[in-house]
Amino acid sequence: MVCTHYYTFRTRKNRRYIVEAEEYQHHVYVLKYYPLALKASPNRFKLLVNDGDAFRILTTCTQIFLDICRRDPLASAGFVGEPLVGEGQITTKRFRVYLKMVTAFVGPMRFAHHPLPAISAYFLECRANPEPGLLATVEQMFRELYIVPEAVENGKPASSGE
Repeated sequence: MVCTHYYTFRTRKNRRYIVEAEEYQHHVYVLKYYPLALKASPNRFKLLVNDGDAFRILTTCTQIFLDICRRDPLASAGFVGEPLVGEGQITTKRFRVYLKMVTAFVGPMRFAHHPLPAISAYFLECRANPEPGLLATVEQMFRELYIVPEAVENGKPASSGE
């Protein structure tokens, strides 16, 4: 990881959210968000607050990524649909929502769309990014950073998902 960029915003119900845009090599950014009230929780990315503002939250995350793209024209984005507590890793509820949102609002001209349902991840690869094999690099990064630690934490062997 190169660094983390932090953003904050409020929902219609005045709930504060934090967005962490983790910047990695090759102009790859992974966006993660959670309510400020859950900042100290180890499950902050797994819990839902059910306040009916999911569309606004995801739209704000999209706007943050667009801001990143203005600053870094080679930026690609990754999203991992963290499983809810007790949910399996494959095609999580969050992944399904992200899939609908991204395919509806991000066209294929500037970004190649790579859904990775086996690990509930989505990668928007900037077509202008000259890095060879970027998809394979990012998929491996997702597995190492998000899937393997989750499996180790839960005492299960990490599966390849294939």
